[in-house]
Amino acid sequence: MHEHELESLLKETLTRYAEAHRDRIADLEYEIVEELPSRQPTPRLRWGFVGAGAIAVAAVFVIGLWAGLNLFAAPCHDPSVLCLVYPNAKSVSVASQFTLWEPVPMNGPDRSGVWWIRLPDNIKPGRYEYSFIVDGERWVHDPRASEFVHTFDDKINSVLYIAPRGEQP
Repeated sequence: MHEHELESLLKETLTRYAEAHRDRIADLEYEIVEELPSRQPTPRLRWGFVGAGAIAVAAVFVIGLWAGLNLFAAPCHDPSVLCLVYPNAKSVSVASQFTLWEPVPMNGPDRSGVWWIRLPDNIKPGRYEYSFIVDGERWVHDPRASEFVHTFDDKINSVLYIAPRGEQP
């Protein structure tokens, strides 16, 4: 999955999430009105309370959604981060030449089902093969990688090139 496909998937998921909660926000407005005292204020004043309540609920929802996206989203836009979208996985690790093929647990999943790991700061420039291990047994290549190789045991590894510091890959 390319970065623009991941971004499109995230936008689509957020849109569906917002649509799913739109009715709850509208229902909440009616619940607030029903809880008001039986003494009815003037219609203009009542509309002011309802409108202010609806705006407050909508603002809290939007701020919460924005904060959730920014605080809990995987930093996949960062070139020093490896990401894998696998929402149903219980665990995901990365095994690679730079980990001496020892599985290293990844962070996640975030709210969109993305698992991620930041590459070590001390990784030397060069070519590295790697793959993800899902639930401790399934070997999964990185769909965002630009190069792949077949292994002797008929698996597929992704290839990662690390450029010297200050150079573009």
